Amino acid sequence: DDKTADQGATQSLFIPLVLLVGGGIAFGSIFSANRIAFEAGIPFISYSFWQTLIAGLGLLIVSVGLRALPPTTRAHLRVYGLTAAIGLSVPLLALTFVAGKLPPGVISLTLTLTPSFTYLFALALRSDRWRLTSVAGIVFGLAGVLVVIVPRESLGTGFAAGWQLLAMTAPLGYALNNVLITFIRPAATTAMQLSTGVLLTAALIFLPVMLIVDGPVMVTEFSGAAIWATIWAAAADVALLMCFFEIIRRAGPIFFAQLNYITVAASVIWAFLIF
Repeated sequence: DDKTADQGATQSLFIPLVLLVGGGIAFGSIFSANRIAFEAGIPFISYSFWQTLIAGLGLLIVSVGLRALPPTTRAHLRVYGLTAAIGLSVPLLALTFVAGKLPPGVISLTLTLTPSFTYLFALALRSDRWRLTSVAGIVFGLAGVLVVIVPRESLGTGFAAGWQLLAMTAPLGYALNNVLITFIRPAATTAMQLSTGVLLTAALIFLPVMLIVDGPVMVTEFSGAAIWATIWAAAADVALLMCFFEIIRRAGPIFFAQLNYITVAASVIWAFLIF
């Protein structure tokens, strides 16, 4: 019976594990896409708007075909708004803004702090319990990132270290959203419905900001490299959100947060292959 229970537990984590690896590899590529878009000259806010709009419209078309449009109840709109703001827009702006300031692999290093921050937020909201080994992991994880951030020779200048600290707002946003979504997610809503609503909401958030800061920028005004990088980033956003909602539903926020370790490793490999 214990053996049967172990087999059941293994099987229950099989799909989350596959999604964890696949989502991490897919999202790890976005750092290279960001670098290509930056070098092509597209403003980072406009780039953020167009990638979320393309991703949201793409999922919306699929949703119409499957007759599974995202619900618009108050509870669903709250999820869309919270995730779009905290779990997507803030991290996306931070990571995109520093794309031209730091190497892709160095930027992605900050994401290794997401599991630690997720655990701290889970403790604060009493959705997880205190464990000495987890606290030790947080300390060592933070120390590892500081090894890269603090020495000037590792990044070039102290100013570059400041960009790295700015990039750390991304794991903070991801971690807070990881925990909060477990409290407010409406039942009987698919990952695709939630992802569609979040991406379209994020595009609505970015639109007025883009118009104020950059003006009415069309992605087609830029080179083919910029257009493809935007589509590429949109696909990575879709992969991340779909995995986010499905993994948390099946295995919880702490398990999902480990996707960031895979993302970091994948981002280094993507950057090595592309650059």
